[in-house]
Amino acid sequence: MLKVLVRGVCVNPGVVVGKSRIINCVEDLERVKNGEIVVLPRSDPQYALGLYKAGAVVCEVGGKLSHLCIVSMEMGIPCVTQAVRARELIPDETMVCVDATNGEISINIGNK
Repeated sequence: MLKVLVRGVCVNPGVVVGKSRIINCVEDLERVKNGEIVVLPRSDPQYALGLYKAGAVVCEVGGKLSHLCIVSMEMGIPCVTQAVRARELIPDETMVCVDATNGEISINIGNK
């Protein structure tokens, strides 16, 4: 069973399952591995450098026309923005499902 941890606004649709990677500063991008779900505090051009490895992007602050959102669309990466408190609610290095089509980030809490 999936439990929705965070809801936001869809920027680029798609559904991706992967390990979450909480990013608090630009230096944290060095920890990102291929296919991980990158969870960012805000849209900032500096964070765009780390997106080439991301399976999906979740951003706490930023509109659909913010730099990060436009870059994710150009790169074809599913993206959810305005996911308030995402870095607090999504555990680091945990398998999560990003349903960017519906703007939901979920975690599996059972065997079914």
